Amino acid sequence: MQRSWKAALQIAFTYIGTVVGAGFASGKEIVEFFVQYGSQGLVGILLATGLFIWGGIRVMVLSYRIQADSYQDLSTYLFGRPVGTIFNMLLLTVLFGTTSVMLAATGAVFLESFQLSPQLGIWVSMILIFLVARKGLFAIHSVNSLFVPLLIGFTLLVFLYSRPWLDDEPLIEAVKPWAWLSSPLYYVALNISLTQAVLVPIGRHSFSERPLIWGGILGGLGIGILLLLAYASMSVRMPAIGHAEMPMIALLQGLGKGIPFFFSILVYTEIFSTLVANVFGLSEQIKKATGLRRYTIVAGILLVGYAISFIGFGPLLRLLYPMFGQLVILFLLMLFIQQIRGKPTS
Repeated sequence: MQRSWKAALQIAFTYIGTVVGAGFASGKEIVEFFVQYGSQGLVGILLATGLFIWGGIRVMVLSYRIQADSYQDLSTYLFGRPVGTIFNMLLLTVLFGTTSVMLAATGAVFLESFQLSPQLGIWVSMILIFLVARKGLFAIHSVNSLFVPLLIGFTLLVFLYSRPWLDDEPLIEAVKPWAWLSSPLYYVALNISLTQAVLVPIGRHSFSERPLIWGGILGGLGIGILLLLAYASMSVRMPAIGHAEMPMIALLQGLGKGIPFFFSILVYTEIFSTLVANVFGLSEQIKKATGLRRYTIVAGILLVGYAISFIGFGPLLRLLYPMFGQLVILFLLMLFIQQIRGKPTS
């Protein structure tokens, strides 16, 4: 029993850490998908939380049952070989795109928070990612188990400092009537599709379904709580805070230099943990297809991501994330259809 709960907590932290990347930890992603829709965005967060719990469990349990070696195997199982191959090519593109966004985000953190060259931030990140991603899944578990509890603590600090319960101003309302409903669907579809790179190997190597189910529940709830805390904190500072590249860091500027500095470091580490997970997932896929050594693949992924990162963090996130979410919404639908069909055989 103790082993099961320890595994569940480790899975939950890895799930949260993989979702909580550049856009989430900085607050930019939460503004784009939820905060800008006012009170309707709150309903969207509740919907997203339920979908994160369900989707995380389905990906891990299904991977356990069919003993999927990679997310390519899971996609092929869900869609069939011809469509699954096309979807995997799409997902590979999405992973490259989001990796580039997060590399650009490391540069934004170095510039805005540390007043250092963004290129320095990107190159430091690339070197560290190269070293960690080569170690595999165990290194990813270790990174997330360390930093996710710290992120939860600091997000709570931002919430307490913002004191949204004292604000008596009405929340802004969505300009687009139905965008608040589609936005959480796109958001969850994007993140569940991307976390396959880590969740599928977790499911494949689990000793039973129990830790996968509880890990999905705890991880999904953790993501939901972080979303709610960040939403409440930033809503009271809208619309001004929505223009910041790193809204969560900007909220703490009134606390002097120390706390914003440490929170900036934490945001960087969360971006880093998701980058490692993305690069690991990409390297697994490419290694299986090409047979190249992992360090060669990781170096190639980072160089491609580096080239795209020159576009900049904000423009990349606003352009790519909603578009990618719309492209991979079919993945959630196929997970739902498979569940209706019944339990697969391995």
